Amino acid sequence: MVDLDVNKENEEVEPSFDDPEDFEDDIADEELLGDVLKQEPLIDEYEENCLILFGLPIVNKEKFPKLQAVVAKVLNGINTSNKVEYPVDADGNTKGCLFVEWESKDVAQYALTVLNGYRLDKNHAFSAISIADMKSMEKPDEEWEAPKPNEYVNVGDLWSWMQNPRCRDQFAVQFEDNHHVPHVGIYWHVKGHEPEVADEGQKPNWTESVFKWTPYGSYLATIHGRGIALWGGPKFQRYLRFEHIGVQYFDFSPCENFMVTYAPANSRWGEDDNCLQLWDIRTGEMLKGFSLYALTLRNEMPCWPFFQWSHDDKYFACPKVPERDRLEKQKKVNGIAVFDSETLQLVGNRYLVIENIRQFSWSPGDKNIIAYYSEASEPIPAEFGLISIPSGEKLRSGRVFNVAEAQMFWQESGARLAVHTVRYNKKTIKENGEVKYVGGVKSHLEIFELSNKKDIAIMHLPLSEPFINFGWEPNGDKFCVLIGSQAKATPFIYRIEPLKHSPVCIGQLEAGVSLNTVCFAPAGGWLAILALGSTGGNIIFVDTNGQEVKRTSIAEHPLFNKAYWDPTGRYFVSCCAVGARGSDFGFRLYTFQGRELLRKNLDRMTQFKWRPRPPVKLSEQKIKEIRKNLKTTSAKFDREDNEEKVKASQEVIDKRRKIMGAFDVIRRRNLDLIEKTKADRLQLRNGIDTEAEVHDDDLVEETITIALSTQKTLTILSEEDERD
Repeated sequence: MVDLDVNKENEEVEPSFDDPEDFEDDIADEELLGDVLKQEPLIDEYEENCLILFGLPIVNKEKFPKLQAVVAKVLNGINTSNKVEYPVDADGNTKGCLFVEWESKDVAQYALTVLNGYRLDKNHAFSAISIADMKSMEKPDEEWEAPKPNEYVNVGDLWSWMQNPRCRDQFAVQFEDNHHVPHVGIYWHVKGHEPEVADEGQKPNWTESVFKWTPYGSYLATIHGRGIALWGGPKFQRYLRFEHIGVQYFDFSPCENFMVTYAPANSRWGEDDNCLQLWDIRTGEMLKGFSLYALTLRNEMPCWPFFQWSHDDKYFACPKVPERDRLEKQKKVNGIAVFDSETLQLVGNRYLVIENIRQFSWSPGDKNIIAYYSEASEPIPAEFGLISIPSGEKLRSGRVFNVAEAQMFWQESGARLAVHTVRYNKKTIKENGEVKYVGGVKSHLEIFELSNKKDIAIMHLPLSEPFINFGWEPNGDKFCVLIGSQAKATPFIYRIEPLKHSPVCIGQLEAGVSLNTVCFAPAGGWLAILALGSTGGNIIFVDTNGQEVKRTSIAEHPLFNKAYWDPTGRYFVSCCAVGARGSDFGFRLYTFQGRELLRKNLDRMTQFKWRPRPPVKLSEQKIKEIRKNLKTTSAKFDREDNEEKVKASQEVIDKRRKIMGAFDVIRRRNLDLIEKTKADRLQLRNGIDTEAEVHDDDLVEETITIALSTQKTLTILSEEDERD
């Protein structure tokens, strides 16, 4: 008889996760846990609390106590908790610098902003830097040589295209030819005719991915494996090359002074100090390299463009580096980093601190103002505001409770800012983190009026239906808001009047299907409302110049996914580019009133870009003169257009006559050959002239009846038939 140990039998055996004794791990910790190791605390973190102060007077040991007293007064005015160390030589003379340790990193950062540039007297100004920043400086290259000046390349007049006698505009298109070779073509737009290729304006493989015009249209930028190339002049010669291997994105400052390029880091956890590069367009010099990880604490580009520029290129900004709590968890972004484009340093050596900031944007007008949106966090409501740069003064702000999401829309003139908010009554958060809004949501518009010199007013406009899209008249006082749903979208046009406390509705258009985009012409007055990406492809052209809003035309371009006004606002183009659901790639051109002028099919078209025009500010006197002579100038343009039409018609007639003349020459030559060989043909045909003219008397008329179908039917026989 065998005894069984029941308890042992029911006992569960724990699995073993130990590696075998002879196991060798060939994966480095940096490769497996690179993101975690980056957060490893450093022994010398206190270096961020220590500053080095330069620019002190050099004194002997007799005057040293007096210097200590003066400097201590300055330092204690910042914070009394500091430790100071003065380096001295063998004779006890100071060396013109000192080390100071503060109680925390925040105090040290504040001291840095105060001391950097502080004037002790008329002959001595301080300059300060933290020890951490000092240690992060790269060691100078021992083999460094002074850069040699680039050879000047004369590409000709960069604005030669603006001097076209017929005031024609250019546009660039990227497409594939019949052999699937990518092409970039630059064309002149000729009203009523096929586009004309610009001089040296079409090249195969001109870019490896995309192209882009600079903001003033001076250059065409193309992207390549080794960097960016700029092309300009009447014949589009290469102007400069910017070497940045593996570049994926690039962008320009508004005044064409700077370019920013980005290439991702080579390794998964690697940190590339120069993955973001800032370039001087005029000289081709790289001004500064930035580490994406140092700016965002991650290696993936969060958005593009990463840097946002002020209208005059004086400043550029990006979100502040996220901070970490005691558990090394990344907090939300709580500020904006604004850099000076001359010094490439933070403006005022400090960040703009804004808690829970979600988005910000520069004013496109003539003032350096940043608009921001800070999301709500219990119990603090969401906040929208305007900050002046470089002072950092908050010009105006507004707080709104229960905001789910928001969008900001600047008017091109910078006179107004519209903020769309989606507000809820109550929200609940499920266990999986999903947010549900109880009682539905409502849309509102808040409009900041900056044109008033005394104060910035805020107008409120509640929307009766869900918000779809919004568009400002660039330099006027009107805007269009699109509300509703995909099945029924209604455009409303409003005007802002000086003595009114809210916008005045001046027009409501008939609701349409799948309308989703609002686009005012650059000169204002005319408006296009689009159904991008829809099967119907409706484009509604609207005239808002008069007292009443009028719909002038409706065009259709099924499945088009891009649309642009030309720089003058006289023409509008809709494009079906790669990415659209259809296969009918190409573009269609319309007048500002919606009359179709041209259809052009292009295989696998990927891009269409009008060439921008540089801003030309005319004096009030010149504008009055143009308006006064408008009738005369208009008649002149009409006459030139008619001459162009006549010229085009005459060219067609001359071409047809030339072709007909060549055909007659060939026809007469063949008739002579037939006449010479007639005798030989008669002999071969036994004297029968098959080419002789046939007379009517020689013809015999014969009628042939053909039964098209037969069918058996029963009929009643007559008496005679029955007897037979």
